Amino acid sequence: MSARSLLITSALAVAAVTLVGCAPAAPAATEPSTTPAAEPAHWSYDGDTGPASWAEVDSSFETCAAGTDQSPIDLPATVPAPSTSIQLSADDAAGDVFDTGHAVEFESEGEGETLTFGGDEYSLQQMHAHVPSEHTVNGQPAAAELHLVNADADGKLLVLGILVTEGDASDAIAPFIEAATHVTDEEDVSLDIADVLPATLENYEYSGSLTTPPCTEDVQWVVMGTPISMSAEQIGTLEGAHSHNARPTQPLGDRVVVGGAAELGTED
Repeated sequence: MSARSLLITSALAVAAVTLVGCAPAAPAATEPSTTPAAEPAHWSYDGDTGPASWAEVDSSFETCAAGTDQSPIDLPATVPAPSTSIQLSADDAAGDVFDTGHAVEFESEGEGETLTFGGDEYSLQQMHAHVPSEHTVNGQPAAAELHLVNADADGKLLVLGILVTEGDASDAIAPFIEAATHVTDEEDVSLDIADVLPATLENYEYSGSLTTPPCTEDVQWVVMGTPISMSAEQIGTLEGAHSHNARPTQPLGDRVVVGGAAELGTED
């Protein structure tokens, strides 16, 4: 998942409060500040700023190395028997497609998907792509992976992962792919989220983290057990924008991967 998504969901969770109190009068004249704004820490998927070194790039990234519930992970070959059920409503989603510098991303205008998990309701914030997949199944990566980033009213994140195999072209994802061919400017697109999802909705579920710095934990992951298909050309377009933008799998530790089912409807 991208750093931009963390900024979006943090804004949902934190309200800015300005305290106004008694203060001495300002001097008649002040010099304008010349302190330059801090540059964001640069991280990448290769070399000295790659995944193995993320915690050293910036002190705020320390969880990337110290965290014990990190993502992605290697998933078992078979989806465990469902022990939970998700209520998922999906419809058309409008938003912008742009390049974050690490992935091609669709930012939702706030509609298109709602998802109820564990009694909490989440809504779609953004979707982005990784080539190849970040999660593996029985040690094997898929050709690509889509991450649909959802947030609840308190800013807690749930990421819906969809693995992608090479095969028939996906008409549902075509507007996103087309926009990815020219993302120098933001482009408005509409996606039918219900059609983007696989036909079978059994899934893997586990507690993990963002897969990009700052690798924040307490992120709920739901990874679909059935992949969707994209053509070699569609996958190639995503790879042409950002190739190998996948973090290696992380230790499972004492976590347990459980199975889930989902019921799909449309938004009212």
